[in-house]
Amino acid sequence: MSSLKEQLLKRKSECHESGECSFVEFQPSANTRQGFALAQLLHYTLDANPAAELDTPDRLTLAFSTADVVIVGARLVRLSDLVREHKLAVVRTLPDRYSELEPHQSFVAEILIRPVGKPGGFEGLG
Repeated sequence: MSSLKEQLLKRKSECHESGECSFVEFQPSANTRQGFALAQLLHYTLDANPAAELDTPDRLTLAFSTADVVIVGARLVRLSDLVREHKLAVVRTLPDRYSELEPHQSFVAEILIRPVGKPGGFEGLG
């Protein structure tokens, strides 16, 4: 059985392909996967917290033509860089207790996906 750190390193290698990615897959829970073509990305916005505290998390919003995706966590600057470089393949959430396991890596606490044209807002966002 491998350690959690080894499992995270394996996941990290799965997330960054050597070439450009056509799709990015979001996994808000263990049983849910939703992918979007990067060609459909209209724009993105990173609201970064310079203090890098989870009390005031970073928020990366990706606007695709069919849905808006909000990623909430810490140190999300690297994810926005990967989006720009077309190298982001998979985004997964982790429990808060693992937020400092790799203090120089992005930490994703929550992924919210809302199809465009659906009434209402993102649940869970303050």
